Amino acid sequence: MAFNGPKPNAFSNSKETHVKMSEALNNHPEIPETSQPTPAISQVNYSLPTKTPIQKEKVKPFTFTLKPSNRKALNKIAKKHGFTSTSAFLDEWIEQNKDN
Repeated sequence: MAFNGPKPNAFSNSKETHVKMSEALNNHPEIPETSQPTPAISQVNYSLPTKTPIQKEKVKPFTFTLKPSNRKALNKIAKKHGFTSTSAFLDEWIEQNKDN
């Protein structure tokens, strides 16, 4: 395999490119809300956690089981709310709802 020199840069140093990149980085797409059917049993009211940078106590690994479909849903919910891991999402959710 021969080296044919550097490949052309995908981003030129023009003002137009700078404007387009700035616009793309400032664009925050809206995530559509999905409606869920109301369960037949009484609905539990709870609040979803918001991402907080403060950790109050040491964390310890635990293992628990979930249905695969619920794990996928949990991953999706955590990502939707800006969490990098489902465990961080669950920890914050429990913190905010353990006194209810």
